[in-house]
Amino acid sequence: MKRLLVIVFFLNLFGARAMAQEPSQNKYAMKEFIRSCTYGVLAGTLVGAATLAFTDQPGENLGRVARGASLGLYAGILLGVYVIYIVPNQLESSEQDLLDQELPPDATGVDGGQFRMDAFPLIGENGVEGASVQLQWSIF
Repeated sequence: MKRLLVIVFFLNLFGARAMAQEPSQNKYAMKEFIRSCTYGVLAGTLVGAATLAFTDQPGENLGRVARGASLGLYAGILLGVYVIYIVPNQLESSEQDLLDQELPPDATGVDGGQFRMDAFPLIGENGVEGASVQLQWSIF
């Protein structure tokens, strides 16, 4: 009962904040939150079931499966909160940093500067193993 109250408290706390967002973001946020909780429960259940292989009496230790599911739910809640509230803020700050950066005036080829980009595959014994990109700009 105590766990149920804690879960309902967190859902109400973070759900109210999600409602204040735009409607399209709200659907995305709830979908991601439910998905992370579901994956957490599934992963926790599998881990709990896997621990039964290391016990002498698996039939008497089925509570480990429920405990794993419970811990997985908590991990899913934490992951969902992280994905909904922290990741978008980091993306916005990195986008703003990119917008604030300016190219050097000579990187555009104006005033005698030169900009060059080369891209080529990396070929090894097993075929194509990757790619390489080189960027160069020089000021004359």
